[in-house]
Amino acid sequence: MVNKVITNTDFNSKGYLTPIQSNLINKLRNNGPTTRKDLVKILNSPRTTIYDNLLKLQKRKLIEKFTRNNGMRGRPLVFWKVKE
Repeated sequence: MVNKVITNTDFNSKGYLTPIQSNLINKLRNNGPTTRKDLVKILNSPRTTIYDNLLKLQKRKLIEKFTRNNGMRGRPLVFWKVKE
């Protein structure tokens, strides 16, 4: 049995997406901007796997990251979203 990767037609012109990358893009589209921590919980995958694939998608200019300061001390939250 051959494993099929379901990709959106928008991204077919950009090349091949792995199943985890496809899932990441779908979750970001459906949920809107999301933190890496939330993506780890949603997809039930190791955080390094999620982060590595987020960086790969960012290099391919399919997604982008931005920060949002909540007015408190410490590091601002980093969110990921599908590039428009």
